[in-house]
Amino acid sequence: MRVTGTMQNMQLLYNLRNINSSMVKGQNQLASGQKINRPSDDPIGVGYQMRYDTDLARSDEFLENAKTGSDILKTMDSLLSQASSVMQRARTLALQASNDTYDNKQREVISSEIKQLKEQMVTIGNSTYNGKYLFNGQKTDQPPYTSDGAATENTDQGLFYLNVSPAVKVPVSITGEIVFGEAGTDNVFKVLDDLAAALETNNKDGITASLDKIDTVADKMMLSWAEIGARMNRFDLMVSRIEDEQVNITEQRSEVADVDMPSAITDLKSKETVLQAALSTGARIMQTSLLDFLR
Repeated sequence: MRVTGTMQNMQLLYNLRNINSSMVKGQNQLASGQKINRPSDDPIGVGYQMRYDTDLARSDEFLENAKTGSDILKTMDSLLSQASSVMQRARTLALQASNDTYDNKQREVISSEIKQLKEQMVTIGNSTYNGKYLFNGQKTDQPPYTSDGAATENTDQGLFYLNVSPAVKVPVSITGEIVFGEAGTDNVFKVLDDLAAALETNNKDGITASLDKIDTVADKMMLSWAEIGARMNRFDLMVSRIEDEQVNITEQRSEVADVDMPSAITDLKSKETVLQAALSTGARIMQTSLLDFLR
């Protein structure tokens, strides 16, 4: 096949265009840090990248849920610690007041403190996290207890769950009746109310009977406290598992989409050398024309 000057020039321009396009692509990759800046860069890789991005976005949501659940339970853990301290103080006072050396005036003073402890327990029962009540089931916008009626008030029995994976949701809330006792029974609030009344009326038998009731409700609260601790551990494990999963997904995405900077820089330098060589060769070819032979 006869090669003409026009063919040489066209081939030279074609080669220069390809080299320039390749260099622009390399520069874009270095600037963005991504191998894929448009679907045509790697049609198959784009599919993997989109899947990894979707997995990471969904994983972020699950991680946020797990952290939120852990924070809620840590708040509950602190509240149960406070409630336990309240009951310990109530038992100490009841034990003191059951002593025959205490008279009715001293017991009235202790009754006043018991009433304050009961108010503190109501405050604990009405505690919130981010403005949502913790011990009223799914009715998180309503306080479960009032000062006067806490002993007979029912809490919502619904449970509040958080999704920590596509197939797993973990209960976070614990209803007030599980923690403090059922309405209409010897729950925490009624026990404290009865103790305060027995102290006011100087009822020694009632004061003595309150000791066993305090132990019963305190044991029930300890079971709830243990349940909260178990759930905290589960959420902490879920946080660790999700974070490990995110590291693996990020690494897989990086293999598909992220630029290997040293290799990309070396490749771009090599293309610059090729471009310079092509331009030099092209200059020599295009310097020669028919006029050079007619002189």
